[in-house]
Amino acid sequence: MRTPYSTTLNELIRWINNADGQFRTGLNLMHMIQEVQSVTALITALSGNIKVEYPFYAQMLPKISSVLFLNAGMGAYRLNAAAFGQLVLIVRHVEAEPVDIRFWENVHPRVTRISRELYCDGHYDSAAEKAIKEVETCLREKFTELKPGVPAPSKIGDIIGALLSDNGIFQFCDTSTQSGKDHRKGIKLLFEGFISAYRNPSAHANLTCTKREALEQITLASQLIYILDKPLIP
Repeated sequence: MRTPYSTTLNELIRWINNADGQFRTGLNLMHMIQEVQSVTALITALSGNIKVEYPFYAQMLPKISSVLFLNAGMGAYRLNAAAFGQLVLIVRHVEAEPVDIRFWENVHPRVTRISRELYCDGHYDSAAEKAIKEVETCLREKFTELKPGVPAPSKIGDIIGALLSDNGIFQFCDTSTQSGKDHRKGIKLLFEGFISAYRNPSAHANLTCTKREALEQITLASQLIYILDKPLIP
């Protein structure tokens, strides 16, 4: 599974493995300025990509980078073993537990199937749009499931009303109490707000969103689809 920083991480891991092999042979070979600049750029890029998921590591990496190479004169550098060890621990942890991947363990499988690859490749706009459209698809499927043989309304707002109004056909919670009634009403408003805020605008234009905004929209889409998965209350 790719993450938005997979290429950077993989290149840094390859360099670490090579340098580690040198250490294991008892060698601490010289590194030229081009290599120093390349590795420093990789560390800087990784730090910028993980600052949301791993803020402590993101702060530590530039400090490690600044002391990773020791000037040996004549344009050559030696590795600082202590700084190298710190770098290895951080990179190995990020490699083993990329937060971008762990996030999807709690997302509805339908959303994961259509949005995860796009998100992990950095296509945040498309990943969010796919998740948003999947909510509409699930609403239409739920109507057909509960009203077999009845043509679904063309407008998604009418489908939400048919499913989730006070006397709607999707009775997923106990409305014999005021709390239950309020919950049902709130869920209906949540679906309506989601469609108005995200689905309707995306039908008329290509919307852009940041990584954080994509996460928020994907998470909300997942929550709404899980609601539609609930069994009917007798």
